[in-house]
Amino acid sequence: MKRLFALFVFACALAFSAPAHAEKQKLYIYTWDTYADSDLFKKFEKETGIEVITDIYSSNDTLMAKLKAGGAYDVVAPSGNYIPLLAQEKLLMPMPEDMKKFADGLTDNIRHPAYDPDQTYSLPLFFGTTGLAVNTKLVKEDVTSWKQFFTRPAGEDARLGVLDDVGTVMDIASIAGGHEYCDGSPDTLKALLAMLKAQKPFVKVYGATGYSERLAANEIALQMAWSGDVYRVRQDNPAIKYVYPKEGVEVWVDNLAIPAAAKNVEAAKKFIAFVMKPENMAAYAQYSGNVPSLKTAMPLLPEKFRDAPEFNIPKGVKGEISRTCPAEVNRDYQKVWDRLLR
Repeated sequence: MKRLFALFVFACALAFSAPAHAEKQKLYIYTWDTYADSDLFKKFEKETGIEVITDIYSSNDTLMAKLKAGGAYDVVAPSGNYIPLLAQEKLLMPMPEDMKKFADGLTDNIRHPAYDPDQTYSLPLFFGTTGLAVNTKLVKEDVTSWKQFFTRPAGEDARLGVLDDVGTVMDIASIAGGHEYCDGSPDTLKALLAMLKAQKPFVKVYGATGYSERLAANEIALQMAWSGDVYRVRQDNPAIKYVYPKEGVEVWVDNLAIPAAAKNVEAAKKFIAFVMKPENMAAYAQYSGNVPSLKTAMPLLPEKFRDAPEFNIPKGVKGEISRTCPAEVNRDYQKVWDRLLR
């Protein structure tokens, strides 16, 4: 009896000393809306026990503002031209050394991107282009040029959609006007503002949030658009066509990065390693509608996806990777944008 009583007391002591339930780890991800793949995130949770909490943004400027304001996230997905800006503001931590090994499997065109050639702060995730989405139900003309987007016939209804990512808009306006990226000369800034102001009466919406839905619902005739979004929309609305204007397109790269204020760096590393598995990267690419960064993920994609027009720049069309402009040029671009929206 004494022994049984002693065992009972010991068991009770263990019960009261141990936590009733260990708190589940959480990973906070701040990303683009089309990158919030709940199925893939659930697979990660099942494999690791780490719960993914997702918040979304619609522009790199929003991402930067949120991080500057103290937003605490563990993983973000900034575009390449914003990596140096975020690093300069000390908003990103250096990429952990054991994560850099994944760079060996990247496709050749983005293995050493100019914005972060040695993966000091980021690992490429997806890449694509910024071109023109045309609703063939609403537009009967043969659209081949950015001039048809920026210059519309007098009296036409406002049917255009323009993204609100300042860097993207200025890149496209520069391509359309025959200017070099990051040309901050007074004459060029004046020309860019004049082009955008002339277009403004025909713009129905400035904004990235909800633009895919507007395209799918036949609310927009011509839309400055990211290739992956158009691919996704076209699956539901075959009237949408992705056009590579003859002047050229912007090539962008989105990345995985860890904010300086990250609370769970180990979970962030596990997530990056998970995404960099070829089968996971291929599934993620199909969900987002973008080209994966890993060579070994490409063969795992369906032929229909690999051959889609949104992912294959036609021969003869120039595709130039977006770059980080000097701080003074970015300030001038912002002034142009602010004047446009007054």
